[in-house]
Amino acid sequence: MTGVRRCSSGSGSLPELPEVETLRRELEPRLRGRVIRSLSTFPSRVFQLDPAVLEAAVTGQTIRAVSRRAKYLIFELDRWYWIIHLGMTGQLTVPDDFGESNGSGLGGDAHIALVARLSGARILVFRDVRKFGRVMLLSRDGSGLGSRLGSLGPEPLGSGYLLEDFLGRLGKRKARIKSLLLDQKVVAGVGNIYADEALFEAGVHPARRVRYIRRWEKVKLFEAIPRVLERAVRHGGTTLQDYRRSSGNPGEFQSMLKVYGRDGLSCAQCGSTIQKTVISQRGSHFCPNCQPRKPRPRPVA
Repeated sequence: MTGVRRCSSGSGSLPELPEVETLRRELEPRLRGRVIRSLSTFPSRVFQLDPAVLEAAVTGQTIRAVSRRAKYLIFELDRWYWIIHLGMTGQLTVPDDFGESNGSGLGGDAHIALVARLSGARILVFRDVRKFGRVMLLSRDGSGLGSRLGSLGPEPLGSGYLLEDFLGRLGKRKARIKSLLLDQKVVAGVGNIYADEALFEAGVHPARRVRYIRRWEKVKLFEAIPRVLERAVRHGGTTLQDYRRSSGNPGEFQSMLKVYGRDGLSCAQCGSTIQKTVISQRGSHFCPNCQPRKPRPRPVA
């Protein structure tokens, strides 16, 4: 599919679950078991703790696993959970040819927040142009991780994603369905892009009030969410501008988007013109024919 518009960093909500999960799947086999030999930090507002404390805490620690919760990437160390949220423009890469041109390995890039040098001559670099990302450290003792991330909803790619729970979280609310999908307490990790794509796949208009959406439509949406997310993961996520995979290469799913960023273009499913509206201060894209404002009768199987 062609015609997807290049969006500015603030027009989407990247990175979302597929982008972070892509990074997790790429980083886990490359970093698991490696020791953090040193950590260099550079002035940035991404740090949620004193960078010197972070450097001292993680140096010498082994990366036991790389996991994910919603849009948070979690490096499970011996004693700590080292957590990175990419914000809007964060990039986490493991370059093969990271130069030492100025003695620090930065190559003059003022957007790099940290560089971790690992055993096996591997380097992990976190770069964030707009600095909306977050770097945190939580102890593995006690309930630190749960207290920080415990309020998030179920993982749509996990075994805890259950239909009756999903229906219960939607309830009979007056809110528009797009607004609820953006609520991380309803479904974890879904943002603006994939909410639009899942609603299109389910045939549900983003502005419809939840209380007026029929149960069978909610079931279709429940099924569409993980299907769209997994498809995006298989293609390395969506790169509109800043997002990069761990190799530094862009994702490929942007060429497969069906409604997001395609306002004014033809719907590949029916030929109607895709439209854009604003819901919860976010641009929302939909096909007026495939996603009617008033529900159609339930299709006969």
